[in-house]
Amino acid sequence: MIAHAQLQFDELLGLVARMEQQDFTAPVPVLSNASISQHLRHILEFYICLMDAEGYTVDYDARKRDKSLETDRDATLTKLRQLRTWIAQQDRDVALTLIADHSYDGSSCERMTTSLFRELAYAFDHAIHHMALLRIGIAQQYPLLLLDPNFGVAPSTIRDRLKCAR
Repeated sequence: MIAHAQLQFDELLGLVARMEQQDFTAPVPVLSNASISQHLRHILEFYICLMDAEGYTVDYDARKRDKSLETDRDATLTKLRQLRTWIAQQDRDVALTLIADHSYDGSSCERMTTSLFRELAYAFDHAIHHMALLRIGIAQQYPLLLLDPNFGVAPSTIRDRLKCAR
């Protein structure tokens, strides 16, 4: 999984590196006027929560929401590289506690046992979902910015497509 997460970061690095600052931060109507950079920030925050987990506790709701990742393409590239390096160094699973509140009114905070690798898998899948949204936004707003055909496509879908093509 670590190698696949690194490949995902390579895809994201390639995308951000090819975008102009103004395109990176511009609202995209088909994404409810969210920008490419806002989706990237959101993707990265889940990995940042894991990297910065203090006391082996992860709380995605308490993520920092670093606005520089929305407004500064270079800051996003730097954070992508930092996270890719951190992911490459993860060679053993460790127990974590996940804090989550799935209620609408904030009344149901729960603690759950999980692990680093399980949460990395979650962050990976979460990123694919947002990459699929990015794919739609880019196709609509920046049609000349070509993406790999598998950008934003789940590995299981890619495998199924390959199986069906045989």
